[in-house]
Amino acid sequence: MLAEFTRRWRRWVAHNRVRVTIIVILIYVAFSNPHWSGLTVGVILIIMGQAARFWGAGYLEKNVKLARGGPYRLVRHPLYFGSFLMGLGLAVSVEDAAWWAFGYVLLFIAFFLPAIHVEELRLQSIFGAEYQDLMVEVPGLVPRLAPPPSPPQQPTETSFSWARVASNREVRSVVAMVAIVALQAVKIISG
Repeated sequence: MLAEFTRRWRRWVAHNRVRVTIIVILIYVAFSNPHWSGLTVGVILIIMGQAARFWGAGYLEKNVKLARGGPYRLVRHPLYFGSFLMGLGLAVSVEDAAWWAFGYVLLFIAFFLPAIHVEELRLQSIFGAEYQDLMVEVPGLVPRLAPPPSPPQQPTETSFSWARVASNREVRSVVAMVAIVALQAVKIISG
């Protein structure tokens, strides 16, 4: 029974995490009390997170080719890692940052880790042993600090592409973060 609940929860989360994230962000904007020093630290984390997402998206050819270059040498899920940093940036930008950060970590565990699990199952079904090898070689969510020694780049290996960043719709996350930070700045200014 628990296994069935877990399976259904993971699938529901994989399909609804964006909707839930939007609702949580609306609650955050409505009820948080930002301050300049926190917002400054938060923006630094948001920029770092968005950079990780851009870097990952620039190598990602979804369901076509297994990404192994760039950030994928350090972490299997650089977009989720970037999202984690961005959410943490929002959490630390407000009064009671410890509570917001704690709540965010719980939300990430409840909604993003199950989505990552579903995604890994999907990637294993698409790429088979190649993805299983990657799971052994590269950490899932916490990047290693130094890349492993790599063989010379193969002619078929994907290189970074801004066109892939755009096709992976990363502009949406930039627009969302700019809007949220701007709303928080307006809240600070208007007192």
